[in-house]
Amino acid sequence: MKIAPLPANEQERLAELRKYNILDTEPETAFDSMVQLAAYICQVPIAAISLIDEHRQWFKAIVGVDAKETPRDVAFCAHTILQDGPMVVPNALDDERFFDNPLVAGGLNIRFYAGVPLVTSSGFRLGTLCVIDQKQRELTQEQLEAVRTLADSVMAHMDLRLSHKQIRKYVDDLQLAASVFETASEAMLVTDPDNRIITVNPAFTATTGYALSEVVGKDPKFLSSGKQGAEFYQKMWHNLNTVGRWSGELWNKRKNGELFAEWLSVNTIFNEDGSKRMHLAIFSDVTEKKQADEIIWRQANFDLLTQLPNRRMFRDRLDHEIKMAHRTGSSLALLFIDLDHFKQVNDTMGHEIGDLLLINAAERMSNSVRESDTVARMGGDEFTAILPQVDSPDDANRVAQSILSSLEKPFELNGLTVNISCSVGVAVYPADAKDIDELIKQADNAMYLAKNKGRGRYCLVGDA
Repeated sequence: MKIAPLPANEQERLAELRKYNILDTEPETAFDSMVQLAAYICQVPIAAISLIDEHRQWFKAIVGVDAKETPRDVAFCAHTILQDGPMVVPNALDDERFFDNPLVAGGLNIRFYAGVPLVTSSGFRLGTLCVIDQKQRELTQEQLEAVRTLADSVMAHMDLRLSHKQIRKYVDDLQLAASVFETASEAMLVTDPDNRIITVNPAFTATTGYALSEVVGKDPKFLSSGKQGAEFYQKMWHNLNTVGRWSGELWNKRKNGELFAEWLSVNTIFNEDGSKRMHLAIFSDVTEKKQADEIIWRQANFDLLTQLPNRRMFRDRLDHEIKMAHRTGSSLALLFIDLDHFKQVNDTMGHEIGDLLLINAAERMSNSVRESDTVARMGGDEFTAILPQVDSPDDANRVAQSILSSLEKPFELNGLTVNISCSVGVAVYPADAKDIDELIKQADNAMYLAKNKGRGRYCLVGDA
């Protein structure tokens, strides 16, 4: 027995076969009627619609015998799908491909077979419509043409099933998309090519306060907070018109006038000809997250009591100013400030008064420097001041003296009068140090020199 070879494009053919989703499914009346009609027209006892997968011939419909499948290597149809047209075997005992076939030598005792390939519009052969007899015979040309016509009807029905399946999937996809649109937690809006709102989802209404009826036909720019300038929107539209998408953070305005931060993603949807079809915008309210991030950032970089930059922020700013001074060839001064006898205030008047003293002292120090200067709290009663772009050491000395004078004035705290002074050390970059760590060390040493000299004064690096 000669076994039919596999088609060269077997994997593609099998993929096409599975696309129709007709293997191992319930019988269909339409297919049953077609095989019955084929048997009647050709006056044979057996007719079948068979499909050929990688291992077997599987009967989608059959009349005349009770059969479900046969191995592919004994199937007549496995040979038929390799033919360009019908395959007719008048007497299988005279055909060397089949005379020792189990379906010929025993079992069904097939002698006559005529099959027409079931061919898709793309040229793939999925199986056959065949008629079978247990005695040798011939078909008239009219009978063979009728089988051809029925085979075309089989494929038309299968294509119709596939079309219905695709339509159902399309409808299901639309329903799913509508469900996602309606139930999404993110706000969504769709605009036409002229950027006029077509529809919005419930999350949009919950976020902005505007109902669908209030926004249809409007340009979304009515939500603008005014915090982004024209250049911001020009860049956004440049991206949308060139790459078709944009995402970023911006501030918009709710119906009640409240501003809110949002993370916005916009996609341009194009037609097949490249023209704009619509814009889809999705955004989330990130106001609370930004507020939380701001709190975390301030806690990490600012002193909670005085609201001055803390040690971490101080070091970042000093490093930045040193780099700027190095690039521009300018100088900067660093002041280390320590409150004199602060521990005595805490011990005799209590920590509440001590905290108030630190808060008021920080305010006075901040008022004693320029807007471009930075006053920071290092911890406890230690403070620093960064003075960028000083023209001479005298500029730093004047600020140091201003801080001394401001702190010498009495503090009125909860009905108590508190008098205090401070000791200040002054170091200048690059005259006294070439890097950040050395500059900090020199300013700290100068501050301790001021304390050793009796407090309530300032000292420069190198003072005896």
